Amino acid sequence: MSKLGLALAKDETVEQMAWQIWMTSDRQSAVHAIDDFVTKVRYLSIRGKKEGALAKQLAEGLPVWTRDDLLKHALELLRKGSDEDRQRAAFEVAAEMDEYDAASAGVLTAFIKMDEPGIRLAGARALRTRPWTTFRSTAEQLSADPEPEVAAIGKEMLARIQELHGQ
Repeated sequence: MSKLGLALAKDETVEQMAWQIWMTSDRQSAVHAIDDFVTKVRYLSIRGKKEGALAKQLAEGLPVWTRDDLLKHALELLRKGSDEDRQRAAFEVAAEMDEYDAASAGVLTAFIKMDEPGIRLAGARALRTRPWTTFRSTAEQLSADPEPEVAAIGKEMLARIQELHGQ
């Protein structure tokens, strides 16, 4: 990142993730580099006035996917991927969704609507990382899933939503 003219402003490792913030010299834009130890997803989030320019610079040196590419890839894996690949893709979609996004939520909802318990489990695990009130009815649906592990995640997610946002 320093080769791009970015300065390390924060480097923190907590129990579940490593997080670095790299700032432009004018401090108007930043690249957040996240390594999530729970989901095993690494990603960058670009914010600020120079988002486009930073994204272009990063794309020159890194394999970069747009959100739409990621969602398309996740749907392809939904049809014909291994359990491990599906889980990784579901976590990546959830990680990309730092605020509610109907398209990303739709992909994760597609996971939990599948007949195969392993695919529903991947979607449930990913959705658990987003305990938002928007997903209250989804958590209720997961709580009633015939697969015990999926149902347990749904109950946990519902409890977390209630804890954070009330009834």
